[in-house]
Amino acid sequence: MPVSPPLNTLRAFEAAARLNSFSAAAGELHLTAAAISHRIKELEQALGVPLFIRQARGVRLTEAGRRYQARIADAFGIIASATTELSQPPLAGPLVLSLPHGFCRHWLLPRLAGLLARHPGLRLTLQAEDRLADLRTGQADLAIRFGAGDYPGLHSELLLDDAVTVLAAARLLDSRPRRRPGDWLADTPLLDDIGVRATEPWSGWRPWLREAGVEAAGTIGVTDAGLALDACRQRLGLCLGRWSLAQPLLQAGELRPLLPWRGTDFAYYLLSRPGEEDNPRIRALRLWLREQAALFAREPRPSP
Repeated sequence: MPVSPPLNTLRAFEAAARLNSFSAAAGELHLTAAAISHRIKELEQALGVPLFIRQARGVRLTEAGRRYQARIADAFGIIASATTELSQPPLAGPLVLSLPHGFCRHWLLPRLAGLLARHPGLRLTLQAEDRLADLRTGQADLAIRFGAGDYPGLHSELLLDDAVTVLAAARLLDSRPRRRPGDWLADTPLLDDIGVRATEPWSGWRPWLREAGVEAAGTIGVTDAGLALDACRQRLGLCLGRWSLAQPLLQAGELRPLLPWRGTDFAYYLLSRPGEEDNPRIRALRLWLREQAALFAREPRPSP
């Protein structure tokens, strides 16, 4: 079994990788640059791979070093969160989270067991709804919303960026494998999410049809993005799917992208009442959501 490197060695590596400098890491950890260099050399020898490329004007991470930094940074983040939680009041008690139906079903629920295992006393209530709950009157403690981030009177922080493309059921594509994307767009029903906001570019069918130079054969209206994905999986038509919601179906091979992904102008934001963002329960959920969002951001999107 591999021996875990000493914590002080990992701390030296994490600081040097984050700051891209042995000298800056030394200043942060109150050590000498020579001590930082010695610890990192010990770590490289223990791992059997170089983590830094030494240059005349500083250092830069190797590819192995970049991969290692990402995991080590996550580990230190978890340690910091656990340490912070020890100094706060108990987390047991109720917490109400308002969030969109599709995001709740397709993104949050598959990950939620990890939160409940970490905080078994947390009594979480999920309010899956597309309207914005009034946090100021206590309808919810926290909210996740897909938008531009402008929510007057509320504390708003970016949680997760997103991307969108045209999706089709794998079984539908396999039934006629030698067709171009434009052909599918021209003669396949399009699942139209009538709840989507028209101000979000590429979340409606018009720019996709215009770019392909075709007209829609017909549309089927649905009331939310999750329903559009379910209908698409049942081969009822093509849908515009966001990566945040479609990832499980794409990884399972049930859906496939027809066209390249496009980043959305909107993103997912976490909202709370001003002054309550450090409430122990809110803080615990916010930190866990950040961890999950960071892990999700590293997932590769499948190509068309």
